[in-house]
Amino acid sequence: MHHLLEYLYSLERKGVNLGLGPTRQLLEKCKNPHQDLLIVQIAGTNGKGSTAAITARILHDHSQKVGLFTSPHLCRFNERIRIDGRPIDDSYIIQWLKEHKGDLEEVSATFFEVTTVMALSYFKAHRVDVAVLETGLGGRLDATTAVSPTWTALTPIDLDHMDLLGDTVRAIAREKAGILKPGVPCYSVPQTSWVREVIQSEADRVGAPVTFLREEPAVPLPLRLPGSHQHTNAKLAWRLAQAILGSDFINEVAREAVKTTVWPGRYHQLGDHPSVIYDVAHNPSGMTAFLDTLAGESVRGRKWLVLALQKGRKAEQMLDMLLPRFDTVILTQTGIRSFYSANDLAELVGTSHHCIRIECDTVSAIKGAINKAGIEDLVVILGSHYLGPAVARIFKISFDIL
Repeated sequence: MHHLLEYLYSLERKGVNLGLGPTRQLLEKCKNPHQDLLIVQIAGTNGKGSTAAITARILHDHSQKVGLFTSPHLCRFNERIRIDGRPIDDSYIIQWLKEHKGDLEEVSATFFEVTTVMALSYFKAHRVDVAVLETGLGGRLDATTAVSPTWTALTPIDLDHMDLLGDTVRAIAREKAGILKPGVPCYSVPQTSWVREVIQSEADRVGAPVTFLREEPAVPLPLRLPGSHQHTNAKLAWRLAQAILGSDFINEVAREAVKTTVWPGRYHQLGDHPSVIYDVAHNPSGMTAFLDTLAGESVRGRKWLVLALQKGRKAEQMLDMLLPRFDTVILTQTGIRSFYSANDLAELVGTSHHCIRIECDTVSAIKGAINKAGIEDLVVILGSHYLGPAVARIFKISFDIL
């Protein structure tokens, strides 16, 4: 690996900087790439990445050149920054870091701030028509909020990142509503009443016209992204694309785009006999959406779960939801500091399930489940983007091509 890429990863250890100052300073040092871009900024608890991917696909299929910025990645950092579905190449990352290393150190920028500004520089250099940005954390103080979007969007809001954003849905809604900007139209999926209240009052305060979606009858199901939650994401993407394209929006083109959008790690079918599904759900509302989709499967055999979980994300609540739905549960770990080790996870589970196994090595955990499963069984790999490298290795796939 090039030493500059190693330097970029080392910034992750600096953690998260909730404040827009460093991003704004860095944007300025990079000649404010965001000022020449049409930008869509998407925030929310779950479904941001999927909504961003569907939006980008609809725009691309209308002959737009589209930049897509999402996080985290499944296997390679480059997946976070794409143009027309293709990841950024190492040579641009290295050249950009070479050019701006002094600037990054001067403003003491964190990994996410650097990544955001790099993405915007890349999009400007390649003259994209529209840049679709997923908000990494919260909204109000996320690095992406330092830009001036042309449209904003809100996916469903629930409890997440409570250590950083506050521990009530109201507090979190207020954080997410921080992406609202004066005069910038915002589109939101239907929200629970108190979330809607917070968003509406914030919208009124800053003067942002907000539209809560109602039924969008023309929107098809995203066939490669199963689950009713993905239909909700598709409806939001549809409305965004309509706002962006105006009279150039073509129903038939959009329908085809929604039906064919691929976004890895979301109820991602990896194999048959046994059936294998990988999902990156990692908070209670994500797990609920996953389990609702799973309930629609007719599984004739046994159900196996390979699970890794992050600390502090309501792990006990998620275990209560998940354990009764599976015959065998294999607890594993990602090796990332903020995650439970397999043994700590086993302590949380205690005696609440009759068939628990511990396998610290992720590849062995997944392979073991698949090898022991019968052809009518179902194996689910769940709980984190960070299981992506093991999944990619076992199934010999990359997450590069959308």
